[in-house]
Amino acid sequence: MVPKSDSGGVLLFLGSLVLLGLLVGYFFVIPHSVTLQEPPAEEKQTTILLEEAEVTKVSARGREWALRAPHIEKQGDTVVLSSIVGTLFSGGMPLYEVRAQTGRVLLGTQSVFLEGVELCRVTTGERFFGRELSWQGEREEFSVVEARFVGQGVRAECGELVYNVAEKKAYLRGNVVVRLEMGKP
Repeated sequence: MVPKSDSGGVLLFLGSLVLLGLLVGYFFVIPHSVTLQEPPAEEKQTTILLEEAEVTKVSARGREWALRAPHIEKQGDTVVLSSIVGTLFSGGMPLYEVRAQTGRVLLGTQSVFLEGVELCRVTTGERFFGRELSWQGEREEFSVVEARFVGQGVRAECGELVYNVAEKKAYLRGNVVVRLEMGKP
């Protein structure tokens, strides 16, 4: 006995073969232009670590600041420092000795940002303490956030102290408290 052929099954089988032939022809026989895209190149950031080094800004007016640290790390256009000791200059002469816990120097603008800072005026011994200090060289001024000032007969606290080196003027802003010590008769 010979089985009867199922014409629906045969048509389905032949249709599948034709479809398979078309797909093989399309993907493997007919040439196609293929555009290959390279993945975007990852930005390579080189980090440079210096031991016992100094970062200094020198302009036409002379040295403006010098910062020394046991570890200085350069990341792109930023220099990161810790345990900082340095000097702020005016007209090439030392103006303030600086100590700070951490800091950053932006090489593009040559601005300095320090945290946990203490400044001592070289000639008079006046001291500034603050949470943050930012030095804007182009304006020749620095600002100290949450500042305390201790000088001869004067103590002051404020939200921000701005000192313009060129004008030799200090501006106290935000919750200013000034204490004057009066001399003995």
